[in-house]
Amino acid sequence: MATAAQTRRLFRDLGRIDGDFARKIEPFLRGLYDYYFRCNVSGWENIPEKKALFVGNHNGLLTFEVLMVFYAWWKRFGTSKRALGLAHGVALQNPFFRWIIPRLGAIPADPEIAFQALSRDYSLLVYPGGEKESFRPYSERKKIDFFQRKGFIRLALKAKVPIVPIVSIGAHESYVILHRGEEIAEKLGLKEKFRLHGVPITFRSLFFLWCVASGLVTFFPLLLAPSAFFSIFVPMPAKMDFKILEPIDPQALWNSAWSEEQNLQSIYDYVLKEMQAVLTAEYAKRKFPLLG
Repeated sequence: MATAAQTRRLFRDLGRIDGDFARKIEPFLRGLYDYYFRCNVSGWENIPEKKALFVGNHNGLLTFEVLMVFYAWWKRFGTSKRALGLAHGVALQNPFFRWIIPRLGAIPADPEIAFQALSRDYSLLVYPGGEKESFRPYSERKKIDFFQRKGFIRLALKAKVPIVPIVSIGAHESYVILHRGEEIAEKLGLKEKFRLHGVPITFRSLFFLWCVASGLVTFFPLLLAPSAFFSIFVPMPAKMDFKILEPIDPQALWNSAWSEEQNLQSIYDYVLKEMQAVLTAEYAKRKFPLLG
């Protein structure tokens, strides 16, 4: 939990962000958006005039879809609509990401900071499923799962803002994850120290381990190990589509005759049902993996 002083310093620093930073990296982002991932965003008309809590499904090892959503937002609105996103603590442990993430409009995934962002008239993008959802196996790419995490609903109710779902289709095809690797994260202490729920196992990570293991016997595989390690993090060029759905008013769904937990569960089920219906329908239209 962030202290009041940390929260004030964070939003003070946000006001000092170089407004030209996005323009400096725009050619790189445009290349990813237009040519590598061939992104398409629909449903812009569903974005409210005022602030909102945008909720998305999380995909892939490095979750490039988040970067693509932010770029699409910047292309359409520039600085006329202020928006931030919540970043996992693991990313903020890395000096490079700690430097670049705030410049891209991300803040720590802390409930109080999130509420302060909405209170200061920022819209907010959250991924309730977190890395646990993004690390799911490739076979579960057509499934949305927030693992009963209802903090986003409490946040929307407290800030009195609508929930606007953003459904990402195809992004999970950018990495072929074989297993979430929860047991590995547990044994390495990553879950307790960093709240990291997995160490994804992919074909590329297995190839890297093979290079290291066989390198103990013969030297040649060790020469491949650095490039094999780097390749783990390079996404495949999967076509990404994004659907912005109609706003959901959680206060309108609140039933005063029910308990708080019943209401939260009902709203949670409704949000996931709406998002899953769109994801299922859109995946039915995709003819081939990666190509769309």
